[in-house]
This record gives sequence, C-alpha cells and structure tokens, in this order.
Amino acid sequence: MFILSDVFLEGAKALGPALFLKDPRPAGVAGGGLRNAFVGQLLITIFATAIGVPVGILGGTFLAEYARGRKVSHYISMLSDIMVSVPSIVVGTFIYALMVKPMGHFSGWAGSVALAVIMVPVVLRTTENMLALVPWTLREAAFALGAPYYKVIIQVVYRGAITGIFTGVLLSIARVAGETAPLLFTSFNNSFFSANMNQPIASLTVTIFQYAMGPYDDWHRLAWAAALVITLVILLVTLAGRVAIRLRYGRK
Repeated sequence: MFILSDVFLEGAKALGPALFLKDPRPAGVAGGGLRNAFVGQLLITIFATAIGVPVGILGGTFLAEYARGRKVSHYISMLSDIMVSVPSIVVGTFIYALMVKPMGHFSGWAGSVALAVIMVPVVLRTTENMLALVPWTLREAAFALGAPYYKVIIQVVYRGAITGIFTGVLLSIARVAGETAPLLFTSFNNSFFSANMNQPIASLTVTIFQYAMGPYDDWHRLAWAAALVITLVILLVTLAGRVAIRLRYGRK
C-alpha cells in the first residue's frame, strides 16, 4: 500500500493531456510529454501478443489434446514452468544474440519477440490446464456425430475453455507490460517519435528507467506519471482477468 500510494500521489501531479499528446523536450527543458514512449510501448506489446499468443495456444492445445499421456507432454510442461521463472534479462540477452547482433542494430521487432518469448509459457500452461478441464465425454459426443478431431477442438473444446484461455492471455499481457530488461537489449529506446519497428523504438518502461536515473526534476515528474499509467493498465488487465473467471466459474 505504501508503494502504490506513493506512485499514485507522485504520478497524479504530472498526469494530463500533454503527457499523452506531446513528445519529450530536449534534456533540461521543462514541459513535453511521452507520446513517443506510449506509442512505442503499444506497438511492441501488440506485436508481441500477435506472436506469442497463437504460439502459446497452439502449444497448449498440442499438449492437452495430441500429446496427452505421453512423456513429451511432461517434458514440455516442465520446460514451460522453468521458462516462466527465468529472469527476463536472460531472455533479452538471448534475443540480442539471436536477432540484434546478426542484424547489426536494435529494433522494435526484437523487443516484440523478446516479450513474446516471455508470454508463450504463460499462455501455453494456461491453455493446457483449461483444455484438460473440459470433460472427455464432450469430445466423445462430438466424435459420435462424425466430427473430425480438429473441429471437435475448435467448436467444442475451445468453447468450453475460452474464458480460461482468455484469462491466461490477459495475465501474460500484464506480465510483459512492465518489463524493462528485455527491451534494453532489443528495442533499446528512442528519444524521438517513431513507429518504425525496424529501428530502435521508444518504450515506456525503458523511458521510466532512464528518466528516473536522470538529473532533471521534470524527468522525474514524467517518470512518476508514466509509472502510474503502467500501474493502472496492469491493474485493469488483471481485474479484467479475475472478472472473466468470476463470470464463467463463479456464483451467478
């Protein structure tokens, strides 16, 4: 409560339209905003979700449906649990060696891939667990009607587990929304407005880190405001996931 109250009190002082509509001013010049960082963070997160969520859902479907009871399912599940707890900076250095070093420059795509790698095990394990909760008798009933396996999965199994899968997606987004270390090694940062994912692009978390370490009071003010925005976004996403679970599995 002390941390949250401090973020709310300090961040509210700089919260306003200029924070979202204006770009940063030169170092030492008061005013400006963080439009470039908000746009960059949004782009990186959207593309990370587009990469990581399909891979995670397909992987969870494979484990729950096609590899059910096999040793490979146990090994992949164990590896996913390990990946969930791997420090994010390790993922950042891995993507740096895989993408940034060969390309010769930082890029927004590298940042999105780094966040996607963090998202995949969360979505995979959630999907696997949710699909395993769907009774096998529902599948047998669909098989009895002559439906092929892929249609059974899409039209029967997914429908029964859609709320849990959606919750896992929301939680994975909340997991990566506040990550800084992977982006330091991949998308780096950009002091100017840019939506070019092939070049270094600004992100909110790295900007907070740089502004908090800077010597200017105006930078500190903007960093507090950005921290408040990220806190509110993660809070809303987490609450949305809890509400989805409540609506699907809670009392009516």
